[in-house]
Amino acid sequence: MKTYDKFLDYYDEIVRWMNSSLEDEIEFLEFDAIKNYAPETKNILETACGTWVVAKELIKLWYNYTWLDINPKMLEKAEKNLKNLEKKLVLWDMTNFNFKNKFDLVLCNYNSICHLLSWESWQNFFKNSFENLKKWWLLVFDINTIFEFENITRDFAQFYNFWENTVCLEMFKKWNIYQWLIKIFEKQENWNYNLTEEKVEEISFPISKIKKELLSQGFEMLEIIDYHFWKVTTESERVYFICKKI
Repeated sequence: MKTYDKFLDYYDEIVRWMNSSLEDEIEFLEFDAIKNYAPETKNILETACGTWVVAKELIKLWYNYTWLDINPKMLEKAEKNLKNLEKKLVLWDMTNFNFKNKFDLVLCNYNSICHLLSWESWQNFFKNSFENLKKWWLLVFDINTIFEFENITRDFAQFYNFWENTVCLEMFKKWNIYQWLIKIFEKQENWNYNLTEEKVEEISFPISKIKKELLSQGFEMLEIIDYHFWKVTTESERVYFICKKI
């Protein structure tokens, strides 16, 4: 059972269907995070960047952009999609990266941090982000909360149709790990279907624990935001952390 192999063919479309519009995402990052707290931002590092979606839009706004991902297939797709835009793609682990030139903003979007399956890995990501930021500049990342993952495990399977092919997503919980079981049905000749199964694992931690760790590593907490309703509650599903290196 592989991860993000065949599913990568459908990844961008499903991410868009599962989240708010790309325009809303970029508006939030541009105005509520960057312009609000660090309007002089020029150099951005996006970790676990995926296939380019956020990067492409922010590059259009004249930011200098570098992005890294541990999955070479993700970077291959990103490079094809970016076409003639300047590319600074780096194959690197988001828990162990070090750039000579430091950044104004380290960004981790679409709950990508949740793919780090141990608390130690989260701590390492915060540490690396701190070390690769200029002083007084920003770390911005979002999580799916435990509440959100618990809700998804109680939902029915999600089906996404691509002409004659179908992708089915289900989430199961094993201890404190949430596992996406991905089933991809692709039409073959004579109306037979080929089934491919892949698994993607995620984890989350209490907001209070994350905040405490960020403060202990030298960040100032500027804002914790419920992406959908702004005020964070026990029923928040997607939460952004906006922090400043001090």
